[in-house]
Amino acid sequence: MAFYYRRTRQAGAAARPATATRQSAAALSAALDALRGPFVVADLETTGLSTSTCEILEFAAVRVMPGGSSEREYAQVVRTRGAVPSFITRLTGITQAEVDRQGVPVEQAFASFLEFVEDLPVFFHNASFDRRFLGAAALQTGLPFANATHCTLALARRAWPELPSHKLDVLARHVGASEPTHRALADVRTTVAVALAASSRLAAA
Repeated sequence: MAFYYRRTRQAGAAARPATATRQSAAALSAALDALRGPFVVADLETTGLSTSTCEILEFAAVRVMPGGSSEREYAQVVRTRGAVPSFITRLTGITQAEVDRQGVPVEQAFASFLEFVEDLPVFFHNASFDRRFLGAAALQTGLPFANATHCTLALARRAWPELPSHKLDVLARHVGASEPTHRALADVRTTVAVALAASSRLAAA
């Protein structure tokens, strides 16, 4: 029985990398298909890293048409329930005064975001982070986010494995795009350039 268990466990361990490889290849294929357009690139600014204690501070998105031209843009600051932390203001430039003046409740901002993205595939840089906050927003507001999502970080790692880092600022310099600023719309514009450059690189590989 012990011998059988070890053999079974070893077989399972051997199968996991193969399964992960197939899943990675499928995810890459789906992302490249989505990049033929139309698609959306989006970004969130938040008041911190934890969905249990932090909030979405800003939504931004750009709709990209087949061929790579940007069609429309969306950006909205959220009127958070808590105060904007000082370190977030230093990082993003979003002040409490801006939130008080221009912010809208998360229910309104999220509904407008969903209306903007419609049913298009959505790309994020480090998508797992944004998906967590969108999932929390969906639970809070009762508005579902069901779009297919893709990660430009994963695309960049496949397109340029030789780079020492795949942070957005490093990728921006590598592809000649504008530097990200930690304002959501500026970072989305940079991510669009990275996504299109990665798509061209991977299509030619």
